[in-house]
Amino acid sequence: MKHKAIEAVLQTYFDAAYESDGDKFKEVFNDVAHIYGKADGKVYDRTRDEFADFVMAGSSPNGPDWPRQDEILSIDFTSEHTAVARVKVRVKDTLYTDILSLINIDNKWTIIAKVFAGALAE
Repeated sequence: MKHKAIEAVLQTYFDAAYESDGDKFKEVFNDVAHIYGKADGKVYDRTRDEFADFVMAGSSPNGPDWPRQDEILSIDFTSEHTAVARVKVRVKDTLYTDILSLINIDNKWTIIAKVFAGALAE
């Protein structure tokens, strides 16, 4: 049951990435979530809303030039109310490996933190 609930969150996360849909990202990220990573030589620390705005400001990565590619690599439960998922998701020509920390509050799983690393997709 817990796996299915987290898989549903991750599917919405993948859809949000493919569609550049900031509102879908807001659905799956907790209100106080932070997104961390390094890109273009800079370290990023964005709030959920800053990340959603950043995503919506860009162009949608879907289309024939940018095939959809996403995969759940692992889901590990660290307690009854917390889990860590490792996923891969392609955005345009970059394949990201994301480490997502999830928390269950009031029977709802959300992403509380994201750490990303990207490399050019083959």
